[in-house]
Amino acid sequence: GSSNVLLNTGHGALGWTLAAGSARIVSDLVVGRTPEVDISGFDPNRF
Repeated sequence: GSSNVLLNTGHGALGWTLAAGSARIVSDLVVGRTPEVDISGFDPNRF
């Protein structure tokens, strides 16, 4: 896998509802900040 690829997908019918929160998390990751919410449950390496 690539270490510099971020996917912001999987929102289904709630796409616009979740867009702002997801964008905040992605932007935090891009600039190297720790997101305000725990995102460890979304790490593909958790398995």
